[in-house]
Amino acid sequence: MIYEDLKGFTACLWPIASASRSDLATVGVESAAHVGAAAVVNSCQRIEAYSFGECGCRPPQQKTGIDALLHLAEVAAGIHSAVLGEEQVLGQVRSAFAAAPANLQQAAEIAVSVARELRREAAFTTHSGHLLDRALRVAEAPFRGRILVVGTGHMGRLVAQRALELGFDEVVVSGRRQPDAPWFASGRFRFLALESLPSASPFEVAVGCLGSEAAELDVRSALPPVSRLIVDLGTPNTFSGRTDVPLISIAALLSESMGGRSHAAARREALRDRVRTLVERRIDMLSADCSSSVGSLRLSVEQVRQRELGRMRRLHPEIPLQTLDVITKSLVNQIFHTPSLRLKNAGDHALGQQLAALFAASESEAVEQR
Repeated sequence: MIYEDLKGFTACLWPIASASRSDLATVGVESAAHVGAAAVVNSCQRIEAYSFGECGCRPPQQKTGIDALLHLAEVAAGIHSAVLGEEQVLGQVRSAFAAAPANLQQAAEIAVSVARELRREAAFTTHSGHLLDRALRVAEAPFRGRILVVGTGHMGRLVAQRALELGFDEVVVSGRRQPDAPWFASGRFRFLALESLPSASPFEVAVGCLGSEAAELDVRSALPPVSRLIVDLGTPNTFSGRTDVPLISIAALLSESMGGRSHAAARREALRDRVRTLVERRIDMLSADCSSSVGSLRLSVEQVRQRELGRMRRLHPEIPLQTLDVITKSLVNQIFHTPSLRLKNAGDHALGQQLAALFAASESEAVEQR
């Protein structure tokens, strides 16, 4: 993929942190219009649809061409996350593009490769659980006492574990059922069922981490007394109703993260600059490869792999597409690494073109293999 190939690349962007259920439903309808010809990245902070060509929607933000690719790389690297370098979003980006058309996968491969390189350089050490640290600092609340974590999923686990690290006296986890995962079996946490929360003893801090399908909890009728701070990390919100203590949402934490402390904002900007450098370098390399004998060979082989990947997906729908993609890509790379290296060292462009032609299917063959 080179700069010319990115002319029609479009990113439709909907920030959804702490969005209401009605707003989320509206965004869901708009973004769903892209499905089939697009890749939709969905997380607790954003819904983003990537496609080639006209989309017809009217998102609050839209980027095209190289700007869309830069944004995708920044998102995959965690630069746009409330916690800088948040790791889960990289997997969300990969999953979103796993079943996308070939041209979208090529764009995503650039973005994901750049994100991985940046993450290796930056060596991020934070995760989503560190949102608790930021909320406590913003509210000037003490890092002690009893804390209630509502939600037992990925976010709930990270917040509960972080609360222990910060030194809270007791960490209570609440959900529909008690977790049976190893992190909870360690015995360091206490469990309370959601329905028993109203009669529970008071807490200094409560943190909401319920999933998008859960109903909102009224802070006055569904929670025990909370004396210092309520943190709502849900999208849509975990909690509703009026409170007598500060309530900090994930949208507020995201806003504070992006435009707060000057040194943090400066670091994000420096990382964006580094992403641009890495993306431009990778595109230049791909552009050079496209005109080389090795590039022609690898392109022809990749087209064969993509066709075979589609066939395998139809024959084995029980195997996740991402698993098939990783296996076939690894196998192809292992088989063609040494021949590609030798061809590159030989510098015989004519030979490279001949080899590439051996792998190129005719139009009729390509149709038969679909």
